[in-house]
Amino acid sequence: MNPKAQRTRLLRILAVVLALAAARPALAQRQPFAPPGTPPQYMPARQYDLQHLRLDLAFDWDARSVAGTATNTLAPLLPGLDTVVFHAVGLKIDRVRLAGSGADLPFTVDPAAQTFTVQLGRAYGPEDRLEVAVDYSARPRAGLYFVGPDTGYPDKPRQIYSQGEPELNRHWFPSWDYPNDRTTTEMVATVKAPLMAVSNGKLLEVKDQPGGRRTYHWKMEQPHTTYLVSIVVSEFTRIADEWRGIPVEYYVPPAYADQARRSFGTTPEMMEYFSTVTGRPYPYAKYAQTTVADYMWGGMENITATTQTLRTLHDERAQPDHSSEGLVAHELAHQWFGDLVTTESWDHIWLNEGFADYFTALWKGHAHGEDEFTWEIDGLRKAYFAEDRDEYRRPISTKLYADPLRMFDNHTYDKGALVLHMARFRMGEEGWWKGIRTYVDRYAFDTAKTPDLQGVLEEVSGASLGPLFDQFVYGAGHPELAVRWDWDPGNGLVRLEVRQTQELTEETPLFSFPLEIALVGEGGTEVRRVQVRAEPFQEISIPSPARPRTVVLDPRGWTLMTVNFDKPAEEWVIQLDTAGHSAARLEALRALGKTRSDEAVAALGRALREASFHGIRQVAAETLGEIGSPAALEALRAGLDDEDSRVRTEVLKAFGSFPEHRELVPLLRRALETDPSYYARAAAAGALGTFDGSRDEVVPVLVKALSQESHQEVIRAAAIKALADIGAPQAYDQALRLARYGSPIDSRDDALLALARLAADSSDTKLREKVRKTLEGFLSDPNFLTRRSLWDAFSELGDPAAIPALERNLKTEAESMQRLRIQAAIDEIRDKTREGKDEQALRDRVEQLERQTDVLREQVRERQTRRDGGVG
Repeated sequence: MNPKAQRTRLLRILAVVLALAAARPALAQRQPFAPPGTPPQYMPARQYDLQHLRLDLAFDWDARSVAGTATNTLAPLLPGLDTVVFHAVGLKIDRVRLAGSGADLPFTVDPAAQTFTVQLGRAYGPEDRLEVAVDYSARPRAGLYFVGPDTGYPDKPRQIYSQGEPELNRHWFPSWDYPNDRTTTEMVATVKAPLMAVSNGKLLEVKDQPGGRRTYHWKMEQPHTTYLVSIVVSEFTRIADEWRGIPVEYYVPPAYADQARRSFGTTPEMMEYFSTVTGRPYPYAKYAQTTVADYMWGGMENITATTQTLRTLHDERAQPDHSSEGLVAHELAHQWFGDLVTTESWDHIWLNEGFADYFTALWKGHAHGEDEFTWEIDGLRKAYFAEDRDEYRRPISTKLYADPLRMFDNHTYDKGALVLHMARFRMGEEGWWKGIRTYVDRYAFDTAKTPDLQGVLEEVSGASLGPLFDQFVYGAGHPELAVRWDWDPGNGLVRLEVRQTQELTEETPLFSFPLEIALVGEGGTEVRRVQVRAEPFQEISIPSPARPRTVVLDPRGWTLMTVNFDKPAEEWVIQLDTAGHSAARLEALRALGKTRSDEAVAALGRALREASFHGIRQVAAETLGEIGSPAALEALRAGLDDEDSRVRTEVLKAFGSFPEHRELVPLLRRALETDPSYYARAAAAGALGTFDGSRDEVVPVLVKALSQESHQEVIRAAAIKALADIGAPQAYDQALRLARYGSPIDSRDDALLALARLAADSSDTKLREKVRKTLEGFLSDPNFLTRRSLWDAFSELGDPAAIPALERNLKTEAESMQRLRIQAAIDEIRDKTREGKDEQALRDRVEQLERQTDVLREQVRERQTRRDGGVG
């Protein structure tokens, strides 16, 4: 081989080495939303119209059981009905009969289908009205939950509560358990005093029974879906307001009575707002909010009787950082969107959740101003973009899902709300609100599908919403734009080059959408509306006799998209300083962070010091932390004195980006010990976990912080995580102590994650095995929330030796939420194992090529030496 050929081969091998190194698996890869081969999910066929459901039930907290009679009143939809199918899981059915006849009816149970079928004995038709009474008992493993005091948590209130959505009420009563039918209901609940029972509708009677028992008779006179049937049993203090003569009730355990109004006191104002903007006054007999311990969600919109987590209650010190307002507004908005108008099937669940999220944002804007509305919209964007980027991409409305619970994600909630926001932009204010009122009026006390909403909005406004729904609801993803602008002085035009850079797939198209563009000039700002076409590249020209100081895309934040706008830092500063809407200012702050220039740092520091809206100051602090320069640190320091604890929290978090600045440790320690905000203290603890070089100084401070009480244990949680991050020797014992049953509930999950992180970051195989076995010991933990977090700990650990135990647990777990998380943990562990093997194979191949390259390099040198010496 001649020297030139050898050099060519050497260069090729070097190129291969570099390509292989660059091809290392990315940490974040989208996974398919539905596993390959997932069949489409369709509504089950209905044979009858369910007209009334009466539940006469006795609830026994000691026995963890429910027993009694469920009477389903129904009318056949077609002639010839001789069998009736009900949904039921794990019920001990003693007897089925037609009310009034006394005759028992035979039935068969199909556990796999979660149904049982009743033989009626003869055929019935639509003119008949059947009352099918089912006597049964159950000790439910899902759907109905029994919590209360034990040796670990002697102060926990005794409670029984239901959680029906999506398909869990079938675990404690037999009926039609799918959202495509509606019925009136009655709950006749017998409990042991001093417990009381809260359910849907109006309380008709409370009757004392022998043996210290009491019966509560509730009746819901308007029809609704059965997943909204609710029962909450506990010893409660009832605190009452009213709205237009309707009782507004807050049920809390007696120990929390002084906190109830802090969380729920604005409910009547919200009822007034939602009644006004929907055109439909709150239509029910009462509105109650009950609080329960160990709840798996933040809240559930059970009709007239919302259930909320006890964690939403908080003391005055937590109020600046933790408001219940968003949760209260979301569940109350559901009384219209989800309860009054209900999704017909789970593929349209965004009609419930997207509306509730968007109307929460609307309430925030109404109550606190346009900046707060924009801040809520910004949060929705961030949540959706994170899921789309890091997990999966899917259409909002899809029949391809493995479990109904999978549909309750950021695409349904956050992207769903943002689609409504874009519809409002296309329709205009008058058309939007007319459309909403017509939709609510037309589908009140009925079910709806996505085409129903689109049809109403188009009908009343004349807007063409086909592209919006086809691209953003039935399609997946969003526009990803690369934009440049220039001014053409000869023609007096601003010219924009717009490229759509999103990966095009069967579900993710090129997008067509209206877009506002602001030209910021010396004399003010002019906003134009243009149409972006479904093309890879488009040039947009806008008349402008003078060169603008800058150009702003979507200045009011109407459109769901990402934009890489090629503008210099000075133009982003102009946008930050001149934008009249906080959406454009937030965009400018984040873009300045990417420039990392001195000009950007100065502008961010100015925003942190001077901006009136807390959200602007928070993002300025966050962005300065991302820049991480000495000048950024100096700019950050001013935020320590901010009167808003939310801003101080972001500043303290940002200090974690400067671990080489050991002078920050005393400052963070002081914040951890003296700041009045629980959440600012937690941020200080988290930041200290990055100061590995100051371990001897930091670790005692963090260990001491483990003794601090705080709302939802945010300080303990942050401190134990920081100890794990810094690899402190004390971290294992402290995390194990905090993870044990009986430790503060709200920090147990973080303690489990800390254990997993310690082992995952360690090369000590014995420690990894020790932590794996420790985590396996929590598989039967009584606390639902602890088990839910346990799967994240297994994922973090990534030990394939845990898979057999997880698979055994998967087979016995009754809760679909837990099953999904267990399966996700198993899949992630397997992925990490494969990635580890691939990484090792890649490293081995790179080393092999590097050895070959060294040999070739030596051969080339020898050949060159021989040639220079006149040999060969």
